[in-house]
Amino acid sequence: MGLFDVSIKDKLKKDIVNKDFIEFMKKNIQKDRDYETLEDNHSIELKKSHLDTLLKYNTKIEIDSSKKEKEVNVEAELADTLILTVVILLGILLTYGIGVIIVVAFAYLQKKKANAYIETLIKNYRTIT
Repeated sequence: MGLFDVSIKDKLKKDIVNKDFIEFMKKNIQKDRDYETLEDNHSIELKKSHLDTLLKYNTKIEIDSSKKEKEVNVEAELADTLILTVVILLGILLTYGIGVIIVVAFAYLQKKKANAYIETLIKNYRTIT
């Protein structure tokens, strides 16, 4: 996992249905957009999705039901690394390095926002069921 990637592990109730949770997450992440998806009974992968952020993330959501409690694993890998690299290089060249601090702070805040968004989705699903 990279510096700006999101990783969440959380426990769910044993009586939830995997398909319902995956559909809920897919519907809320996609909203009105159409992302490339790979769907399975216990997992879904969304390519270049916006997690309520300006940056795009490759998001993978898995449900592990092998233990006593079901566990959801969410891994979101930053997909806009090339854009960040170019902006950091321009920040070094044009602002003598001060712009790099702004770009890194922006990417870090986007990570925090994506993390909070996914945690809110999981919490909302718990209140529905």
